[in-house]
Amino acid sequence: AFDEKALKDAVYAAALMSYIDGEFHDSEWDVIHDFVDDHWKGHYGDFDEHRDNIKQEIEYVVSTKSNLQKRLNDIVEELTSELTSNQRNVVLNLVGDVMAADGVLTLEESKLFATFMDKMGIRLY
Repeated sequence: AFDEKALKDAVYAAALMSYIDGEFHDSEWDVIHDFVDDHWKGHYGDFDEHRDNIKQEIEYVVSTKSNLQKRLNDIVEELTSELTSNQRNVVLNLVGDVMAADGVLTLEESKLFATFMDKMGIRLY
């Protein structure tokens, strides 16, 4: 089970993957919503409000490239320190599922996924 902070960071990571190509796709948000349905607890607050807030922040961060690398580093560092190895794998699967959901793999998405894997200590051989 994810605690509130870890879950919100996982959703942020997935939302960042959704928007890294410059737009949010409904199919990608369907994947995120399925994940949230499995893990969100009522006392975490209203998910729709949280979603709207992170969408707004991510649109700004990605469109301006403002602090994108720093925000990415912060999220991955938080996830790495907060999560068990199994939970990190769940988050990477979520991010990968979001990446694949619209049927298009962009260079930005593949670079972001490689960054997530690298910073979470997973190597490809």
